[in-house]
Amino acid sequence: MPVPETSPVSRVCLRDAAYYRLHDWILDGTLAPDEPLRDEALAEALGMSRTPVREALQRLEDDGLVVTTASRRSFVSPVTLTQAREIFPIVESLESLAVRLAVGRMDDSALAAMRAANARLAVALDAEDLTAALDADTALHAAFIERAGNSELTTLLADLKSKVRRIERTFWGGADRRDSVCDHDELIAAFAARDGEAAHAIILRNWQRGLGWINPERADDSN
Repeated sequence: MPVPETSPVSRVCLRDAAYYRLHDWILDGTLAPDEPLRDEALAEALGMSRTPVREALQRLEDDGLVVTTASRRSFVSPVTLTQAREIFPIVESLESLAVRLAVGRMDDSALAAMRAANARLAVALDAEDLTAALDADTALHAAFIERAGNSELTTLLADLKSKVRRIERTFWGGADRRDSVCDHDELIAAFAARDGEAAHAIILRNWQRGLGWINPERADDSN
């Protein structure tokens, strides 16, 4: 049987594939905070050699998602209240900038995307579906961040909000988060009215609520 000619998968492609898969596993909780990361086991799970996995782990360490000890043992980085208190105000400030940039650029398509995401968020919160709630909230905020039209801002927020997602997943507790749905409804109305000041105030309130909902009972407040 003739075999089609193919190019071998490069080590760079394997490294990137390992990075994105491990990145996703850390963000979705498949790999939990403080979980040991053994390159041999990960390589077997990913169906590749240990070299691209080690390179991916180094990149994840640069991202702050992996910690390597002096003895060269790697772990998923911990998540702490201190991180939440440091990161949330930064994201709040950057998203407030995104709101100011986006307010004159919002169109019917972006508003419709926000409304649909907020409806999904409401359903997910009622069903206590954490993953669906986080996905819907991310989609809603992404709709106006995209309309801000600033690629550097989008990149900064994507990195920080990956960390926010880990924080929220780790410290998700019994707080009633349905006020966020109301915040989003008001934000959508402000965008539709092109009321930048109102939209700015609402996004600040929404992020301050988010930090207030972090469940300290599941955190070591000393970290």
